[in-house]
Amino acid sequence: MTPLADVISLPALPFRTAEEGSATLWNIYEKYPAIQDEFKDVKVLLLYTSEPYSLITREKPVKTMEDIKGMKIRMTGGPPTDMMKALGGVPMLIPMPDNYISLQKGVIDGMGAPWEAINVWRFYEVVQYFTEVPFPAVYFSIAMNKKKWESLPKDVQDAIMSAGGLKGSKFWGRNFFDAMKDQTIEKLKAEGLGDNIFQLSDDERQRWVDVGGKPVWDEWVNAMKAKGHDNADAILDTVLGK
Repeated sequence: MTPLADVISLPALPFRTAEEGSATLWNIYEKYPAIQDEFKDVKVLLLYTSEPYSLITREKPVKTMEDIKGMKIRMTGGPPTDMMKALGGVPMLIPMPDNYISLQKGVIDGMGAPWEAINVWRFYEVVQYFTEVPFPAVYFSIAMNKKKWESLPKDVQDAIMSAGGLKGSKFWGRNFFDAMKDQTIEKLKAEGLGDNIFQLSDDERQRWVDVGGKPVWDEWVNAMKAKGHDNADAILDTVLGK
């Protein structure tokens, strides 16, 4: 369990790309010993995130908060579910392999997904609209067995970390997720869906942050403090760039 590192998966954080999110995650890992302690049983080589998920929908485009009200949207549990409730949507918990058929049959009206998943899972075959919204991101780690790491000569450790750390984290975010966005958008254009890709206006985006983001941030901070993590405020502020 990594409840403090999970701060990077809160909704409506300020980063827009996986490279930015990955850099932010690595920086808080380096800055806060309490986060390092969550990974104490392994040697962390790098940490990377997706970009914030986009909202993909079957029959109805979403351009404002009002558009999402009452829609059944697949989200993951925890803060993403809390965000969807705050926005007025109906969060649905469905395993990733079941989402294609759930969209196809109308069990759900849409889902949050990174561009990589939209492409790889071919969701573009069963949805019509794609809106970039301040949804949460997810994160991943690449780590080694700690005893094996400690058995390696210093020069080998240095060589490994020369491609890891902040540099490696940004590389994985950029090349695993961000690069896929351009490929996916090109594919959507080829499928005749290029005009169905939307971004919220700045004012509308701020509404989503205020309603679906900030209250969830506060809930996370309170939950962490209840578990004895008194630096939760500072961790969140670092992620927010304060």
